[in-house]
Amino acid sequence: MRYLHGLDVLRILASIAVVYTHTRDWFATGGQTWRLDHALTATVLAPFRLDAYLVPVAIATFFLISGLVVTFAAQRESPGRFLARRFTRVLPAMWVVLLIVWVVARTGTPIGVTGPVDGTTLLTNLTLTNFFFSGNPGLDLVTWTLVVQVTCYLYVAATLPLLRRWPWLPQAIAVALVSVLLSVVRTENPVALHTLRVTATLLPILFIGQLIALVRLGRLHPLAGAAYGVAHWLLLVRGDLTSDFTPAVPGYPQMVVCIALLTIVCCRMSGRWVAAGWLRAAADRTYAVFLVHVPVLYLTPHLLSTTAGTTLTFFVAMVGTAVAADLLYRFVEMPAVHWCRTWENRGQNTAERAPDDLAGRVEATR
Repeated sequence: MRYLHGLDVLRILASIAVVYTHTRDWFATGGQTWRLDHALTATVLAPFRLDAYLVPVAIATFFLISGLVVTFAAQRESPGRFLARRFTRVLPAMWVVLLIVWVVARTGTPIGVTGPVDGTTLLTNLTLTNFFFSGNPGLDLVTWTLVVQVTCYLYVAATLPLLRRWPWLPQAIAVALVSVLLSVVRTENPVALHTLRVTATLLPILFIGQLIALVRLGRLHPLAGAAYGVAHWLLLVRGDLTSDFTPAVPGYPQMVVCIALLTIVCCRMSGRWVAAGWLRAAADRTYAVFLVHVPVLYLTPHLLSTTAGTTLTFFVAMVGTAVAADLLYRFVEMPAVHWCRTWENRGQNTAERAPDDLAGRVEATR
């Protein structure tokens, strides 16, 4: 399976949207005016009604790409290897960031953490269980998306034998399970039910990504893929209509349709410009940027002894985010992935490793 360079462009744009929105909020916490935000809002975001949609659209983009790419990767992997590779890809980097944030927060340095910072806080964050219990502050709140992704990984691993023999069956089971969850979880209080509701509402987006992959692989007829896509989309509509909190923006299901169509188009993109090395390098670091940008934004004003939201602090924070993300990618993400591949391929020769290496390159589009 060839590398899908067009997805790199989508990942970079989604990452920029997330950082931009959180930077806007960061300026607001400092009581400052961000001229760039005012200019873009007036000329681009407001006319197209995108000012409130950037982060939700970016998250949906990441979910669609994740569902698509892990389906490609799963074609050559056993359930155990599938989970090992997914978890190795996302968890070590998250653990390192959370541990650093916890250590910094323990010193009393402002880094965006509100609430008690003790051993329980660290443990619940490392296991993502802080989103199921009240009174456990988030060390890096963007990690809530990993709850949805990990749930998808577990489901794909559990249904992998079915996916290979009857590709339509896991989709049908997913529709039934999500429908039951939306029927059972009618309230979003306490916090555990809120997390379950968020997961049930947003899982269909990952399954739509999986459908795109199955159709591209020729494992599912386009008409069947479209039918199941409509079923998952209707579940997203149902989740939206029956909740005041998830998703928190009007017209979100319609935006997901646009993102899915854009993803299909990007899967067909090719050419020298879209395969540029710098685009690939930037896309590879989007997960690291996602993890580190909020802590860096909050920590920078303290290090510079200045007010949050000043122009100087903004530029320093952006440079700090880029540097921290690069270090996280080079010294945590990639070594963890390489260690996993080495452990898997112990005792195998080069010819035996070739199929797995190809799957790894496809997976890297995440």
